[in-house]
Amino acid sequence: MTTSLKNAKLGFILSIFTAFIWGSVPIALKEVMEDLDAPTLVWYRFLIAFIILLPILAVKKDLPFRKIQQKPKSLILLSILTLGIVGNFILLSKALVYTTPTVVQIVIQLSIVGLLFAGVIVFKEHLSRTQLLGVIILVTGLLMFFNKNLIEMIASFNDYSLGVVLALLGALSWVFFALAQKVVLRDFSSLQILLILNALGMVFLLPFVNFSTVLTLSNIKLILLAYCGLNTVLGYGALAEAMRLWEVSKVSAMITFTPLFTLVFSLILALMWPTTFENPNLNVLGYIGVFIVVFGAMFMVIGETLIRSLTQKRVK
Repeated sequence: MTTSLKNAKLGFILSIFTAFIWGSVPIALKEVMEDLDAPTLVWYRFLIAFIILLPILAVKKDLPFRKIQQKPKSLILLSILTLGIVGNFILLSKALVYTTPTVVQIVIQLSIVGLLFAGVIVFKEHLSRTQLLGVIILVTGLLMFFNKNLIEMIASFNDYSLGVVLALLGALSWVFFALAQKVVLRDFSSLQILLILNALGMVFLLPFVNFSTVLTLSNIKLILLAYCGLNTVLGYGALAEAMRLWEVSKVSAMITFTPLFTLVFSLILALMWPTTFENPNLNVLGYIGVFIVVFGAMFMVIGETLIRSLTQKRVK
């Protein structure tokens, strides 16, 4: 087996692993949010991730602090990046109080659309017809997914509507994070950025943390909280390694499967522990909508490559 084939297989496995654990984290977050407020939960996620990352980068002699000393102005972009992910984490955690993990993961797919248009506006990137078609497919899937609640959401602003709005704002916040990260990656590695944003995130959230509430958590919820922090390191670490080994477009395509994992986890857990975990409660059109949303997101990422490949095969 050639090295490139080994890298491609490992890249594929790491990509699916990222989608797998990212798909599970909203379910864990929803359970912990029953006892913790959002800033406290997010602060502990940052703390756990920082404790894990610091020795790893220290052993690799890849700590970012010297780079920050050399380029102190980089702290401005790093702060914007951190505020983007802080907003994303808090808003999504809060959204889970009012709606289901599956709804949050589906709405978050709009962050891909937001990043696409932001790239056109900020970095003057080209927006192709294929990408626009992907956007249309994704939005169509969203309308199908929300078919049961769409009229109610428009007619009256209820808790479900609030959850969707918070998830939308969380998606927007992630776009600011991604735009800042694109610039910061010129000077820092992805793991260095992750360490910095965890450190800055703890500083920014410190005035809002209620430390005593963690002492009231049951053993199971303490484990879930630890998993949420570990998830941050595992997810972004696996993603960074996957992108090193495999094409970015293919990795990005695999990540779009995240909502499907969330849906499957939600269904299984609701079946096994119906009094603890909430069923997604979708109708047939809603389930079809999930797959269309995922297909639309994937089409935005690899649609042009897919069409080009099919065209070349026909020519041959």
